[in-house]
Amino acid sequence: MKTRYARRSLLYIPGSSQKMLGKAADVKADAVILDLEDAVSIDEKDHARRYVADVLPQLTGGDREIIVRINSADTSWCYKDITAVAGLGINTVIVPKADERSLIAVDTMLEAVEKELGLEIGTIGIVPLFETAYAIANAYRVLGVSPRIDGVQLGAEDLTKEQEIVRTSEGNEIRYARQQLAMAARARGIDILDTPYTGIKDLDGLRRDAQYVKSIGFTGKTCIHPGHIEIINEVFSPSAEEIDFAKGVVEAFEISVKEGKGACMYRNKMVDKPVAERAVKLLNKAKRLGING
Repeated sequence: MKTRYARRSLLYIPGSSQKMLGKAADVKADAVILDLEDAVSIDEKDHARRYVADVLPQLTGGDREIIVRINSADTSWCYKDITAVAGLGINTVIVPKADERSLIAVDTMLEAVEKELGLEIGTIGIVPLFETAYAIANAYRVLGVSPRIDGVQLGAEDLTKEQEIVRTSEGNEIRYARQQLAMAARARGIDILDTPYTGIKDLDGLRRDAQYVKSIGFTGKTCIHPGHIEIINEVFSPSAEEIDFAKGVVEAFEISVKEGKGACMYRNKMVDKPVAERAVKLLNKAKRLGING
């Protein structure tokens, strides 16, 4: 089984920028995504692949998840991307324009490369990037095509382009897509990662956006600027108040169970088994993140 990493903040870094790749080890995001796809022009694809391969030995093998966004499975670059980075310790690949066909193709390519390199089958995980109406409409089915899939990301820019609608900072135009994806991914038991917030200097808007997606079940958010990492980490981390309340809930419910009761009151709120289990999950998350409250 692959090691599970925290995925609150995930920073995209263009694979064609040696300067930005050189700073990747210092960013405070939970994960870095080295991008070989949209952030790289056609003329730079081969250069970007070499740059990413050169920097990976400096990034892999630590406590942080290292992800590479490869080019889509229907391009000539996809297999080249996989063979260039698979043996360098990466944890995950992001598959753009994801659907059943592309995910099965990438799964097959990864298995072939893992066998060739002597790696355990399934070493490299997959996070599909859902950026088409088809993927959103068929989310639960698409997410079930490979056991490597342990997360999914929404890609709002390509999705709204396909829908021929304007992408806004308020995000009303992607509300359905977010909710649909949240339900499907929860049903599959995988991480749910949001699209980047493109207002680089609008930190209040970023916070509102992150708080909204957290409220509907998202577990983390990708970003394209390091200035967004701190706010995203804060939003997706349990607060001291939440941890304190969760501890009280668990303790109160344990006492209630010992007394033969199925529910109790804690701070004027009813606590039953689902509420207590939710509190336990929050405390477990805080523990994984090293947050004591």
